[in-house]
Amino acid sequence: MLLVSSQFAAAGESKAYDELCNMAAAAGIPSAFTDWTPAQGASSRSKLPAEAYGAGMAGPAAAPDRAVAYTAAQAKRLSAMANEGLTLVKSINGGMDRQDQYHYSGVPSVVTRVSPAEVGVKRHWTSNAQYAGVPVVDLIVKSGLLKAGPRPYIIPESHRADYYSDLHGVFFTTPEFDPSQLWMGLGADSDYVDFVVDPGMGALYLAPGNYLFPCPQNTQTWIRDAYSKWKGTGVMPKGMEGIFAQIDSEGGLQDAIDVPITVVRYQKNGKVKVLRPDLLGKP
Repeated sequence: MLLVSSQFAAAGESKAYDELCNMAAAAGIPSAFTDWTPAQGASSRSKLPAEAYGAGMAGPAAAPDRAVAYTAAQAKRLSAMANEGLTLVKSINGGMDRQDQYHYSGVPSVVTRVSPAEVGVKRHWTSNAQYAGVPVVDLIVKSGLLKAGPRPYIIPESHRADYYSDLHGVFFTTPEFDPSQLWMGLGADSDYVDFVVDPGMGALYLAPGNYLFPCPQNTQTWIRDAYSKWKGTGVMPKGMEGIFAQIDSEGGLQDAIDVPITVVRYQKNGKVKVLRPDLLGKP
C-alpha cells in the first residue's frame, strides 16, 4: 500500500518528514492507534489514553454522526480528485541502502468511492502492537473505535516508495487480502479486527483488497505545536515547509475523528474469537 517538487528534498525537510513517518513505522502500524506504539510507550501524549478504553465511546468518537458526515463528504471530494492527475511535490534520494521516496499531491486515477456494503466485512490489522502492555487489538475491541494515524497512503516497492499526502485516515482490507502485501511484517497469525460500520460511512477503494475511511490525519503533538507557533510568529521552522503546506491545504489543523465500528470477530495471538456470528455474512 501506499505520495510532493521534482528536486531532491533538502536534508532538513527529509529528516522532519521521516521523523513523522517513523513514529508509526516503529510499530509497523499504518493507521489505528499509532499514538500507542512500543517506541513511545508510556510517554505517549494521546488525547485518549488507555484508561479511556473499556468505558465505551470516548472523546471525539462519541458522535458517530460526525464520522459518517465527514467521511462521506471526504470520499466524494477525494474520488472527484482522481480525475485531476497527480503533482510530484518532492523526491528524496534514498541512496544505496534505502528506498527513494516520491511524494505526491492529488489522488491516483484508480481511486473510487465505495459504500461499506460493497466491501462486506472489513479487516484492520494491528501488527500485534501493544500500548502500556495492553494489546492494541484489545483496546479496539473494548472501545469499538479505530483511530487515524500520522502516515498517508503509501505504495512501497523494494527500491522506491510513493506517498500520497491527500489520502489518510483509517485503512482497512478485506478478510481475504494477503497481509504480507502490506509490507508490515504481517502473517496469517497476526492480530486483526473484523468489523462492520454505519452504512452511511464514506470509503475509498485504493487497490485490490485495500480501502480507506478518509479522516483527519493524526498530526503528532510536536508538529501541531510547531504549526501553531508558526501561525503566531510567522517564523517557519527549518525543514517543515512541506508538512505545513499540507496542513494548510486541508484547512489547517483538524480535530480527530475516530471511526466507530461493530466488532464481528478478532484474532489475538493466532486465536480467533467471534463476537457477532449474525453479522459474518452481512455488510
